[in-house]
Amino acid sequence: MKKLLIVLAIISLQGCAAIEAVKVVRAWNMAKFDNAEYSQINSIRTVANLGAAKCGTPEVLPVVDSLYYKSVEFKNYSASIPFNEETVKMSGELAEIIKGLNVRYHDKEPVSVAYCTLKFGTIEKNAVTIQNVVGAKPR
Repeated sequence: MKKLLIVLAIISLQGCAAIEAVKVVRAWNMAKFDNAEYSQINSIRTVANLGAAKCGTPEVLPVVDSLYYKSVEFKNYSASIPFNEETVKMSGELAEIIKGLNVRYHDKEPVSVAYCTLKFGTIEKNAVTIQNVVGAKPR
C-alpha cells in the first residue's frame, strides 16, 4: 500500500513539472515585444481618439483613410513576426472593423455623426486591448 502511495505521489509530482514545462514552452514560443509593432497600434489608437472629434465634418474622410492604411500596415507587419498568431488575429479583426468604416465613408450615402462616433469609439477600444496585449509580451 505504501509503495502504491509513493508511486502515485511521484507520478503526480511529475505531472506538475510537465504542466510547468508547458507554460515555459508557451512563453518561449511567444513573440517577443516589438517596438515597431507597439508604435503602430499606438498610432492607430491615437488617430481613432483624435478622429472622433472630426465626425460630422469633411475633415473626417482623410482621417478614416489614414486609419485604414495604418490598420492594414499593422496587420501586415504583425503577420511577419514569428509566433505572433494572437496579435495577427486581433490585427486582422481590427482592420476589418476599420475597413467597414472606410467603405461606409466612400459610399454615396451620408454617414451620421452617431455612427461615426460609435465606430471611432469601437476602434479605439479594440486598439487599447491590442496595445495591452502587445505591451505585455516578454522582453
